Amino acid sequence: MTHWGAVTALQRLPQLGTEPVDLSVELPAPSDADGRSALTEGIRSLYQKCQFYDVFLVGGGNRFPAHMAALGALSPVFREQLVEMRAKREAESLEESSADQGHLELHLDGVSSTEAIRALLDFVYGLAGGYAVSSDEANVDVLRMAKHYQIQALQELAARRLVQDLSTANVVQRLKTCREFALEGLFEQISDELIGSGEALREVASHQEVEQEPELLQILLVRAARCLRPPTEPAAVEKRGAPPTWEAAGARDGKRAKVER
Repeated sequence: MTHWGAVTALQRLPQLGTEPVDLSVELPAPSDADGRSALTEGIRSLYQKCQFYDVFLVGGGNRFPAHMAALGALSPVFREQLVEMRAKREAESLEESSADQGHLELHLDGVSSTEAIRALLDFVYGLAGGYAVSSDEANVDVLRMAKHYQIQALQELAARRLVQDLSTANVVQRLKTCREFALEGLFEQISDELIGSGEALREVASHQEVEQEPELLQILLVRAARCLRPPTEPAAVEKRGAPPTWEAAGARDGKRAKVER
């Protein structure tokens, strides 16, 4: 017995209804649930502070610290080269008494512009400010690295640079760059813009630079003839479409010009 009466055992636990009722609690969206932003910012900060780097990119007479993980994650070519370099270093360290041989050095063959290498690394680490190089020479080096290391997004940015500040003073060199890196669509756009301006075409034709590029001159003449062809000519000629390569364009249309004469 207690002050409240006798204690009896419950034969059955009480139930709160027969059907469960769903409850909903609204929470704010997670800022970074999987930590990707924090990881990206952390790697970027390590690059900016030159901390924990494990490889040097060498070019233009300078060495640029970087992280193999960042380079390898962005480019399969970087990844393969770095794996081979590290395996070679480990094999050499087993043969020598000293295992400390310093950081790996990856030489960027054919690249002389330090500005281009900085632009590459800024892209790798996603630094703010966008793509910006101050010269055509640096931009060509970026195109060269982007193509070799199979970084398509960087190659597109460098290709867009070819149409910025375009004028008769640099159009021939930029057309040559388009040919060097197989930017056929961009080549056609620039050459059509040049041909569409009679004043610009006359200015370029008077330059000695274009006279030193006979293949380029021939292609421009062929495209100009195609654009300026009178509309009364048979439509079948137009339906044949453009040949697949610049060389085929010059050979085919040059042969046709001899027949017409």
